[in-house]
Amino acid sequence: MKTPSRAELDKLSFDELIVLASELAEEDEEIKKVRRYFIDEFCQRVPAKAVAPGDLAEGEFMGASLDGRPILLAKVQGEIVALSNKCPHRGFPLHHNGKLDGYTITCAYHGGQFDIRTGACLRHPTETYPCERFQAHTAADGTIVCETFKEKA
Repeated sequence: MKTPSRAELDKLSFDELIVLASELAEEDEEIKKVRRYFIDEFCQRVPAKAVAPGDLAEGEFMGASLDGRPILLAKVQGEIVALSNKCPHRGFPLHHNGKLDGYTITCAYHGGQFDIRTGACLRHPTETYPCERFQAHTAADGTIVCETFKEKA
């Protein structure tokens, strides 16, 4: 469907606007399907590779697939932290064109900001959940492994 201009919308009757609303609702459902497919495919195609602490410079982050999970790894003040690489708002990958400023990662798609230490949502255009976080540590072979974060009692 061609997106009508404001001037074209002003000329539509109420009945024509109702028809357009139905067309937009159908189009929105198709966009949601494509978005889900895109997110699944994007996450599946993030390379599954061993990552060593030295692969991340201070203040850098990267997306990786560790044990089949999309993970965002970041190094800040010498510490490596790990979050789900899916923005909890709509699932877009945080590492793709995201920005890291101190401990705050900003999703490039909708501007959501998350604390990489806790996963807490700091700012977002809509109410959203925190990012899932993981415990990152170095295995005996020198690669980073992540485990589901266990809260301290």
